[in-house]
Amino acid sequence: MPYRQVIADEMGGFLNVISHCDRIRIIQELRTEELEVSRLREALKIAPSRLSQHLALLKAHYIVKERREGRKVIY
Repeated sequence: MPYRQVIADEMGGFLNVISHCDRIRIIQELRTEELEVSRLREALKIAPSRLSQHLALLKAHYIVKERREGRKVIY
């Protein structure tokens, strides 16, 4: 039954990542459409550094993806 422990550990890590209210709001905003970082920041009304940290964590856990168009970063 060690696979159950692995699954529990993975699920616990995933739930820990999405358990912050700002990250839940980010996921909600990106659920229906891609957004440029500046538009996402305006919608959420949070500091750029705070948004950047949350996006980096979500990206590291493969919850969001980014793409670039020139200088624009789109999630």
